[in-house]
Amino acid sequence: MPRAFAKPRKVPADRLDLVDILWRFYVAADRPTMRGIADAVQGLGDEVRAGTANHETVRRTLRGEAVGSWQTVEVIFLALCELADVDPDDEEGDTGDRWDPLISHRKRLRNAWNTARDGEPIPEMPRTRTERARQEAAARRPRPPDDPWGSALPVGSFNDEPPF
Repeated sequence: MPRAFAKPRKVPADRLDLVDILWRFYVAADRPTMRGIADAVQGLGDEVRAGTANHETVRRTLRGEAVGSWQTVEVIFLALCELADVDPDDEEGDTGDRWDPLISHRKRLRNAWNTARDGEPIPEMPRTRTERARQEAAARRPRPPDDPWGSALPVGSFNDEPPF
């Protein structure tokens, strides 16, 4: 029987966020074996899987002993998401305002990976074309009127009723 896998205690400070995020999804997936995660990596479709990882790579990554390429870390993360039945692009945050914007699990992992790679937090990255298209589509959606008690007047009509 394999030894129980415990959360690593001595992780370099620049890798701590990366290990914490991966560990969170590892626990959400009910703590599968390293071989189980490696098998889940192999089970991902080719359209999703840009990298690969064997059980030893998974173990070293989860323990913070190695920071592999983005494709390797991402494929381990996607396998854990699959095992935990979690959408990797689901957004979370406290308020979703401009000081604490909602951020996807994958983007949070990418930021932590960059910090682990470079040893320091990276500056805000430019938005991608996909992100821009999503923001523009959201801006085009009709918004409800500011007055919840009133209704919008048809264009070109005049109403001499007072607003109160």
